[in-house]
Amino acid sequence: MQKNNDSENGFKKIKPAPFNRAFETQDRQSNTTKISLKMINITLGLTVMLISLVIVIFFLPAWVENNNASVISDNIPVDAISKVSINDSYKTPTTSRNPLVKKLSPEERARNIALRKQAQNYLQEILGKQSSLEENNAELWGGEKFLEGINHASTGDELYKKKYFAEANEAYQQALDDFNPLYEQIKTVYQENIDRGINALDTGDFMLALAAFKTASLFIDESGQAALGLERTQKLNEVFFHIERGNEMLNEGHLTEAKTAYQTALELDPNTKIAQQRLKATNLLITEKRFNTSMSAGYAALDQQDFTNALKQFNKALKIKPNASAGKTALQQASYQATTIDITYILKKAAISEKDEQWQIAIELYSKALKLEKNLAEAQSGKLRAEQNLAINQRLNEILSRPERLSDEKIHAETKVYHNKISQLNKQGSVLINQLTELGNLLQVSATPVKIQLQSNNLTDVIVYKVGKMGFFETRELSLRPGKYIVVGRRDGYRDVRIEFLVSQDTSQQTIRVAAEDKIR
Repeated sequence: MQKNNDSENGFKKIKPAPFNRAFETQDRQSNTTKISLKMINITLGLTVMLISLVIVIFFLPAWVENNNASVISDNIPVDAISKVSINDSYKTPTTSRNPLVKKLSPEERARNIALRKQAQNYLQEILGKQSSLEENNAELWGGEKFLEGINHASTGDELYKKKYFAEANEAYQQALDDFNPLYEQIKTVYQENIDRGINALDTGDFMLALAAFKTASLFIDESGQAALGLERTQKLNEVFFHIERGNEMLNEGHLTEAKTAYQTALELDPNTKIAQQRLKATNLLITEKRFNTSMSAGYAALDQQDFTNALKQFNKALKIKPNASAGKTALQQASYQATTIDITYILKKAAISEKDEQWQIAIELYSKALKLEKNLAEAQSGKLRAEQNLAINQRLNEILSRPERLSDEKIHAETKVYHNKISQLNKQGSVLINQLTELGNLLQVSATPVKIQLQSNNLTDVIVYKVGKMGFFETRELSLRPGKYIVVGRRDGYRDVRIEFLVSQDTSQQTIRVAAEDKIR
């Protein structure tokens, strides 16, 4: 009860502590030990301070002067920087415990400069590709790869700012590894969506076209294809309404109405391939129908021997289909029947002209017949025959008009061969016979030499072209074939003498004086 009362009053009864001498002895020994340890620590501390003081006073100034220590991070050895992890890139190493850093060797400095230059090159490439990707909204189609590239680039920037160039280069390289595939896909992804959208427009798939062109519009649209595709998509449903209307009309055989429907669709969107194809096919059907109508009318007129109307209808058909073989054949048939009488008359006149050896007139008549019927064999062969005879006639006339050329042995031989060849032709008219006879006589005369006499003053050096050098003489006799000749006389101090003369059978015993006697003053 007393115990309870004491507790209730908030006090506890104090009892004397037990006393034990053994414990007292132990306490005294413990206190002595603590005092001894304290003295030892004080002694050691004083010793360290003394040593430090000696170092600071005697050794530190010389060491600082010799090493010129710097705490700037540029002088941190590359090997030390490389130990920093990418994951610790945002933790700046503490240098307060060691403010004096060993000076870098030239090799380490060179390596740091190279790493910084490499980082700058990486950064320049990253900025260019990142800018291009952002201009093409890569954040909307590049997915996690683009975001990872941004993060790696940011990490590289932090490391670069802290001058951890080796680690910055690793981060920048990772950023480029992320950006490069996306950068190379810009044109590909853009064009794929353009192609997908165009295919959807051709098939009338509104939703697919809209999605494809919207995606393509995220990119730089220099060609304007994405914008044009979106514009065409807005009209797609209306365009295909008219295309389906045209299909219905075409199936029912209403070609004109079908053509109108397809044209309306193309007015809304001129680039719709299916409308272009259907319009082209419809136009072909309309053309074929018009062609057949004209051909039928032409044959009906031909049966009634109405050649004028028949030719008109066949020509109309060929204007519709210029390369149609049926139309060409029909026109040839009508033309042949219409011109048979005229051709027969022309051919008779041409044959008479040939008989009279009026070759130029014959050629003109045969040409006229060929204009009416270009494949007429009789006119073709007759024209060729007349042209050959006209050529013979003209060449013989040319030879006969210049007989002096036959004095040249080569020309004489060629002319003789030609004379023999023409003389063997069958069907020789009177004009040709007279020409060959005259040429034969001329060839014989031109082969017979004629004597002439040259006179000089024995002081002039004389040359006769086509004959040879005569030298110095007073009189010399030559036998020359008929033709034109030139004789030249030269003498030092005198003007040259040049004389052209003609040798013929009528000029025998001709005397030519060649003497240089006009002295040069």
